[in-house]
Amino acid sequence: MKIDLLIKNGSVVFPKEGVRQVQVGVKDGKIVGIYENTDEVESHEVLDASGLHVFPGLVDAHEHLGIYNSVVDDFRDTKQHAVGGVTTVVNYDRQVESYLDFFPRVQAIGEKNSYIDFTYSLGMLTEQHLDELEEVVERFGLTSFKFFRNYEKQLNEKFNVTNGLDLSSYDLMRILERFKAVSPKLLLAVHCENMDINRSLIAKYKAEGAEDGLRTWSLTSPGYAEAESLLSTLYLNKVVGGNVYIVHLTSADSVDVLEAAPWLTESGVKVETCAHYLCLTEDSEVGLDAKVGPPVHGQRDSDRLWEGIKNGTINSIGTDHVPNSHEKKYGNGTGVFDTLYGFPSVGSLLPVMITEGHHNRGLSLERIAEITSYHPAESFNLPSKGRIEIGADADFAIVDINKKEVITPDRMHSVADYSVFEGKEVSGWPVYTISRGEIIVENGQPTKEYGRGNYIRRSI
Repeated sequence: MKIDLLIKNGSVVFPKEGVRQVQVGVKDGKIVGIYENTDEVESHEVLDASGLHVFPGLVDAHEHLGIYNSVVDDFRDTKQHAVGGVTTVVNYDRQVESYLDFFPRVQAIGEKNSYIDFTYSLGMLTEQHLDELEEVVERFGLTSFKFFRNYEKQLNEKFNVTNGLDLSSYDLMRILERFKAVSPKLLLAVHCENMDINRSLIAKYKAEGAEDGLRTWSLTSPGYAEAESLLSTLYLNKVVGGNVYIVHLTSADSVDVLEAAPWLTESGVKVETCAHYLCLTEDSEVGLDAKVGPPVHGQRDSDRLWEGIKNGTINSIGTDHVPNSHEKKYGNGTGVFDTLYGFPSVGSLLPVMITEGHHNRGLSLERIAEITSYHPAESFNLPSKGRIEIGADADFAIVDINKKEVITPDRMHSVADYSVFEGKEVSGWPVYTISRGEIIVENGQPTKEYGRGNYIRRSI
C-alpha cells in the first residue's frame, strides 16, 4: 500500500508511553502505520522531521468563541490555533433559547469558517434544555455540557429571562442524575466558585474604593471560595455517581482539597487548569489584561498547580480563550470592576507549556502531550483525537523544542491586538501543524484557507 504522507526522522511523542524514534504513516487523513526507521515505506509525500518532535495535535477543550465578537470572525481566527499546534477545539456557548434551534446555526457557521476541527459544549441554563437533552444528543452528537455555578441564583437577571435554572446544588444533582440516566458518557463541565463569597467581597471592595489591579481582583474570589465550591461539587457528584470535568482550577486550596480527598475523585472526575494560572500571578506586570474569572492568584497557587500536574491530580490544560481586543476589553472602563473578563491566549499554549513545564520544571514531553492532547480528548469523548496510534486522525504538532521565539499577536497570526504572554521568550515552537493528514502550517505560516475544519459528532 502506498500511503499519502510519511513523517520520518522525528522524535515521536507518544502520550503515556514516551518518546520514540519512529516513522508515522498517513493515508486518507488517518494514521495507518508506525514504522521503524529502517523500514522502507512507499509514500506520495515525505516530511523530514529531523531534529523535531512530533506531538499529537493539541485538543483545547475550553474556549469561548463568539462571546465578544461574531462567531464567524472567531472561527476564522482559528488559524492562530493551528500556528500554535492546536488542531481541535471544544467551544463553550450558552444561550437561553432552545438548542434545537440554536445549534444548527452555529454548527453551520463553524463548518463554513473554522480552520481546524471543532465540537461544542453547551450551557445547561433552562428547564427546556433539560427537556430537550436526549434529542440534542441524538441529533447533533453533543455529549458535553456546562454547569455555571457562577450564575447561581442570578441567571434570570443576567440573561433577562424568567425561566432560568437556579443553578443551585440541587440543580447540579438532578442534572448529573439525568445525564447518568441518558448515558455515562455525558460529561458535565463545572465552574466551581462560591458566589455568595464572591459577590459579597466585590461589594465590599467596591464600597471601600479598592485600588485597581489584579491583586484586588484576586481578593474578590479567594482560593477558599473555589475550594469550597469544588468540594461541594465533588461530593454531590460522588453521591450521584456522575461524570464531571472541573474547569480552570486556580488555587492551592483546591489542589489541597483534591489531594486530601482522593476518595471523591476515584472515578468520574477530571480536572483542568489553564496556562495563565500556571504562569501569571496577581503581581504580574500584564495587569488587568489578565482579568479573568476566576482570577489568577499568588505564586504559591501557581506552584501548587504545577505540583498537581506533576503528580496527576490535574489531568488537562485548557486555555479559556476569549477572543477580544483592547478596545473591547476596556470599553466599559479601565478600572478593576469595569474591565471585561477574558483574553485571547490559545496560540501560545504549547510553546508556553514546553518552556515552563519541560525546560524549566522538568516535565516529560509525554506528560505535556497527555495534558494538552490525550486527556482532553479522552474527557470529551473524542476517541480519534489527541493520540498517535493506528486509526486515529492524523493530527500533529511538529515542534522544534529548542527554537526561541518571542510571543506577539503578529507571531501568532491572530487578529487580536494583545496577549497576556506578550513579550515572553519561549523555547519550543511548532514548525508544522498537520490536520487529518493535511499540512496546514509550514514553517510557522498557515498554508490553507479558513473553512477546512470539520464538526465532530460524538456518540454515546
